[in-house]
Amino acid sequence: MGIRNSNICWTRQWARPLTLEKQKIFLCLFIVLFLLIQPAKHGVLGSEIHQHPENFLKEEGTKGIRVLPANWTDTRVQPSNAMTCLSSDDTRENNCVQVIQASFSQTYSKTFNSSLEFRLIYSYSDPHKNFAVSVDSSDADVEHPILFVVRQQKAVTSWELPYVLESSFGYQRRYNTFRRTLCPQPTRRAESVNQIVVDVSTSSRSNVTFSLKMTVDSQLFVRLDEERRMSVTPSQNRIFKFTFPTSVTQVAITSKSPDDVCLTVSVQSPKCPIFDTIYNVEYEGFRQTMTGQSTIIVQKEQYPEGFYLVYIVNTDDEKCVNSRTLAPLRTNRTKEVTFTIQETVSVQQFRNVIFIATLGVYAGFIVLIIATCVLVEFRRKRTKQARREWEATVKIHKSELEPISEVPEFQISETTKTENGHLDLSCHETTSNDADDVFSDTTNPIRPTRQENKLTSKRWRRVSEMTKHQADFYNKKSKRYVSELCIIAVFYLIPAIQLVWNHKDMMVTTGDQDMCYYNFACAYPYHLLIDFADFNHFFSNIGYVVLGTTFVFITKRRDYIHTMMMRKQNAVGEQRGIPPHYGLSYSMGFGLIVEGILSACYHLCPTRMNYQFDTSFMYVLAVLCTLKLYHARHADINVKSHMAYIVLALLVLLGAGTAFTSEFYFKLGFTVVHLIACVALAIDVYYMGHWKLDKETMVEHVNTCWKSRPLYLERLTLVVVGVVCNVAFAVTQLVIDSVDFNTHLLAVFMINLFVYSVFYVIMKMHKREWAFVTHRIYPFLFLLAALAFWLTGSYFFLKKAAKWEKSPAESRMLNQECLVANVYDTHDLWHFLSSTGLFFFFMFLLTLDDDIESKSRRDIPVF
Repeated sequence: MGIRNSNICWTRQWARPLTLEKQKIFLCLFIVLFLLIQPAKHGVLGSEIHQHPENFLKEEGTKGIRVLPANWTDTRVQPSNAMTCLSSDDTRENNCVQVIQASFSQTYSKTFNSSLEFRLIYSYSDPHKNFAVSVDSSDADVEHPILFVVRQQKAVTSWELPYVLESSFGYQRRYNTFRRTLCPQPTRRAESVNQIVVDVSTSSRSNVTFSLKMTVDSQLFVRLDEERRMSVTPSQNRIFKFTFPTSVTQVAITSKSPDDVCLTVSVQSPKCPIFDTIYNVEYEGFRQTMTGQSTIIVQKEQYPEGFYLVYIVNTDDEKCVNSRTLAPLRTNRTKEVTFTIQETVSVQQFRNVIFIATLGVYAGFIVLIIATCVLVEFRRKRTKQARREWEATVKIHKSELEPISEVPEFQISETTKTENGHLDLSCHETTSNDADDVFSDTTNPIRPTRQENKLTSKRWRRVSEMTKHQADFYNKKSKRYVSELCIIAVFYLIPAIQLVWNHKDMMVTTGDQDMCYYNFACAYPYHLLIDFADFNHFFSNIGYVVLGTTFVFITKRRDYIHTMMMRKQNAVGEQRGIPPHYGLSYSMGFGLIVEGILSACYHLCPTRMNYQFDTSFMYVLAVLCTLKLYHARHADINVKSHMAYIVLALLVLLGAGTAFTSEFYFKLGFTVVHLIACVALAIDVYYMGHWKLDKETMVEHVNTCWKSRPLYLERLTLVVVGVVCNVAFAVTQLVIDSVDFNTHLLAVFMINLFVYSVFYVIMKMHKREWAFVTHRIYPFLFLLAALAFWLTGSYFFLKKAAKWEKSPAESRMLNQECLVANVYDTHDLWHFLSSTGLFFFFMFLLTLDDDIESKSRRDIPVF
């Protein structure tokens, strides 16, 4: 009973519910028992070690044996020349790694093969030091090159020897030496020791030798106004860093070289990595190609922390020569370069010269013009008043002398008036029966036809014969030039602006400054609403706009005065002076404005494709001036506006075609057409339009020229001189070929305009219109001023600072420094002189015949 009772007590005791503490104890015991009864198995790492022991290294240390992966890199400082091998198999690639604690400025020459890899570790404490690596190998093979990998804190750089570069023509250049400047990486970390690790390996099974040297690059930083000389090769580029001083806001990097090897100059932001090969230099900053000279303007606003300056020799010279010229093959591509970074005009000084000085000069010029016009107007009123008083006095004297006169004035013989071959202008009050026959019907005239008007025409015609219509007819007809010019300008400007703007954006986006032919030695970037890469050349065209607007207002004033005068003349019933053709004058003014806008568009990004924008409206202005001069005394023999613009459009189209083919053939074809048109126009001018191209008329003309004296000797002189000048210029340009086709075309128009202007002035003097150079001298002064400005401007125009006919690198050889206030160069002076010369010439045409405005049209000769 005792035992039973005891068993019952034990059972009851364990049958009680387990407490939480007891449950935890049982759980722990269960886990321990489970782990103890599991069979021994290798983990993942252990399994790998047993299956592939060759992929792991065993390292014995004070704390036991450590198993490491074969590709594990120990970043700890290793003892010098320590070597670690994966196995005893010497044929295994990268089987052994030799770690070298390298020293700067020491050359390491090693021989190795695919079984060995070198790791050179350079330690330094100064984080502001900069380093360059030079490597050399004479027996490295292209199939099994030597690979160099440089690891820095934030960058990895790699290359191979031999260093192979492929040219544009497909052949390869191999270089057994290579030099690279490592990207400076200032660090702020607390460690006092920094490392640069260089890994050298090869896949060659035969032994190859290399030498490696890392030096502290003390030449990296360049100072202001410091001149640097260096040698650059395709495998040894050069990198420099410049930091702006506090007071400097803009610098010019001027590079020069005595040889013609093609080089790329790049300006990049001071960040890593540096794009210092010919294949990746286009990914950062902006760049230029260079042969003998290069200039890059850099503003502090672009790179406030400074910039890197990179020099890279191209693999060939294709980018530095004209696309139509075969690039020379050079075996030696070492280039000697000298460069200097100098301060240019500050941004504030640039603003003062551009906006204050330039606009001030034009404002003073306009004030002077207005003062001159007021003075001229005042003198005109005084002259009119004096003329009225003189006419009243003459009438009084005539009335007193009339009873004494025996022969009336109207009975004077015609032969006494024309014994010199023309009417005596001092006796223009007398008339003849022939004159009455000619001028009797002014409202519905009967002009001689081409059949009736043969070589028997009278020697001198009068303006009244060439102006059979009323003044309103000529005024409305000439004003068609204005409306059609405005329509042409709008449709021409819109695509021109879009095209040039796209070119400029592409240059800014890609950083390729070879796209635009600036004078980089005097091309200053500026931000005014938009970013301009060459603002001074863009703004220098303001003269065309200002002076063109001024001329339009002057023409408007004279048009108003002439309208008032015509109302008085209509009341009297007699037409005086010559038809003014103010529509042509308005067209010249608006044409000058459009020329300024188009020239500014061209200078946004000057290229071969948009050069026509700079010259097309120069053709228009030259033709309008010639028509203005000719229509003055040949009002009825004129060219319709749409026909004139159609001819000009064809010429502009012809000039645009030179961008796609050889200019010589264009010049040759144009010269033939030009000379034929010149002869035909000469005949038409000589006979004033009264001739036709048939066998009978031509035979009669030829016989008359051989058998009799020329009927119009003065006009014959004009056409002969004009033809001789055109033939001489055309032949000279075909032989010398000194200018491009667009300039050639412009020169043809300007030469003919100049010849006809000189002829017009000489004929005015010959016909005793002496007031032109005596009493009313201002037209003559306008002509002299125009010639002076044009001749001076031609010198600067021919002294070009850039030529799009050449390659960008060749064009930069012509770049010139600024001449005026360190802002304007020769081309800017040409803009000022040409716009001012055109304005003065317009004023000359506008006031040329003011001395005969009071004469009857019956007394004004035609020439």
